[in-house]
Amino acid sequence: MTDRRAAASFTRKTRVGREWVDYNGHMADFAYAIAFSETMTAYMDEIGLDAAYRAATSATLYTLDMRTGYLRECHEGDALNLSLHVLAADSKRLHGYLEMHNAGGALLAWSELMMLHVSQAGGRPKAAAFPAEVASLLDLAAADSAEILPLPHLERRIGLSRT
Repeated sequence: MTDRRAAASFTRKTRVGREWVDYNGHMADFAYAIAFSETMTAYMDEIGLDAAYRAATSATLYTLDMRTGYLRECHEGDALNLSLHVLAADSKRLHGYLEMHNAGGALLAWSELMMLHVSQAGGRPKAAAFPAEVASLLDLAAADSAEILPLPHLERRIGLSRT
């Protein structure tokens, strides 16, 4: 199990690979989702929901909802710094917020997601409570993330105005 502070302020570094670049010469929309998803998986590993946990318990996280905001382009080879914040958690769900910055600190994109802890035992996926140690880490992370709220862009809906 990780140290409690590491779970509360999780960051990850990566680079834009050639396979993430589209026909316009910049990082494709699908690649942002991959970078955010890989960051969530790394966070799962950090808080104890790793491969060994999944093998032993047949439990994992499912993504229920994911929304991404694209702010700036990035290109092949660019360094990316990703951070993950737990905005809230209950006994089975995690409301996460991730940001992607370039090496200069500019915000490139953000992602909001809702994850559900699911047991796959018996072949039928079913919502399941987090283990106590994980729940404790998520509570700490949510308390520490409160300082970044409110995030006005998360309050806006997607849609066209009806004027």
